[in-house]
Amino acid sequence: MAIILKDRPRRIDIPGDILVLDGDFCLEVLAGASCRTSKRLESEGLPFVMVAGCKYRPLNAGRAWLANRITRRNQPQDRLRA
Repeated sequence: MAIILKDRPRRIDIPGDILVLDGDFCLEVLAGASCRTSKRLESEGLPFVMVAGCKYRPLNAGRAWLANRITRRNQPQDRLRA
């Protein structure tokens, strides 16, 4: 017999990070993007973990992943070595 938790925790503290529900992560970190967008970003490396059938995202690791995607214009390219 499975127990269904209607009042699942919105945040789970883990050492060094906080897991937040996928919907909360979308609102807080992805500027209100849909969960469908976050699912697409998973294929590009956005971290997640499933806990008791619910998708949670690490807050600090997700923010770091997003920050690493920032691009800057007019940056000199690395020179190719022959």
